[in-house]
Amino acid sequence: MKRIIALTLALALLLCGCGNQTQTPETTAADAPSEAPAVTTAPTEPATEPVTEPATEPAPVYFNPLNGEILDEPFTGRIFANTISNIPGAIPHVGVNDADILMEMYVNGSIVRCLALFTDISGVEAIGSTRSTRLMFNDIAQHYDAILSHAGGSDQALGDARDRGIDNFNIDAWVVASTGASFRDEERDKSLGWEHCLMGIGSGIMAYAESQGMSLTQPADKDYCLTFTEDGTPADGETAEKITITLTYNQAKKETIMEYDPSLDKYVYNQYGAAMADGTTGEPEAFQNVIVMYTSIHMNGIYHEADFLAGGTGYFACGGKLVPITWTCDGDDVPFRFLTEDGEQLNLGMGNTYIAICTAESPVVWEAAEPAAETVAETTAE
Repeated sequence: MKRIIALTLALALLLCGCGNQTQTPETTAADAPSEAPAVTTAPTEPATEPVTEPATEPAPVYFNPLNGEILDEPFTGRIFANTISNIPGAIPHVGVNDADILMEMYVNGSIVRCLALFTDISGVEAIGSTRSTRLMFNDIAQHYDAILSHAGGSDQALGDARDRGIDNFNIDAWVVASTGASFRDEERDKSLGWEHCLMGIGSGIMAYAESQGMSLTQPADKDYCLTFTEDGTPADGETAEKITITLTYNQAKKETIMEYDPSLDKYVYNQYGAAMADGTTGEPEAFQNVIVMYTSIHMNGIYHEADFLAGGTGYFACGGKLVPITWTCDGDDVPFRFLTEDGEQLNLGMGNTYIAICTAESPVVWEAAEPAAETVAETTAE
């Protein structure tokens, strides 16, 4: 009996094991529980919002406000204006091709002169011939807040410039020797005379303006009221490859002819029976845009003066086509704005512009270019 109890006790100890160790007995398929097998699935990723790339702002594009050409940075300079003699004895011009805008007008009596406007005058080595200022020049300089350089003027003209608050000065070295803004062209002096040989120096004009305490900067957002497009040819324009503008004031008449040159895609300036060419470089004096501004002009003393604030009508030509236009001016310190006949902003072609300022009595005639004469080859009998 004791032997049976001992065997039973040994078997119990064998089944229970010892200490804290636990053993799991092996099971066979027959011994496995009848529960459904566990299904293992991949962990579910939390829902995420689609990634949106931040919008890329286009790089800003800056334009020259007077010719529409692309700039590397915004224009913040001042416009510079220089008077140009335009009588037959003062031809050829010099440096006019570097101007963004050239304006032609009667200034007193039968005298026609030009005013050249520059956004960058610094690299222009010679501009002229430079003559004295007039009331019309003072008025335009005020509209564009331009620094006006000239060869002096009468008490009335200089007093008018002072009253308008225009930054202006005499660049005639014979009178103001310390400007460093001009020189006398000795060759022109020999052929054209002393009064037609004064040349402005662009860098010197800028330096002298700064030395006189004149600001050389403007806000980058200043509106010069002009817009441009790569091809300014008016889609509905009439063929105008030769434009004859007869500037008229009472009995005074002066003819300007603009002839379209397809090889230049510009109008070449013709007057006094000849095509104009730069007196230094020999390059044709040519313009991308041609504008005629009709305005009311009256006399103030011996000088012409225009009622620019009243606006008016005119013509615009580019690429050999011409359309009628209107124009406005919203204040003494506001530039001219050019519009289509329907009152929409006029798009000029990118490049320089010629503007004739004249009375409504000034005829404008346009036509197709004359066909080139045929060359007839001469033949000789054998």
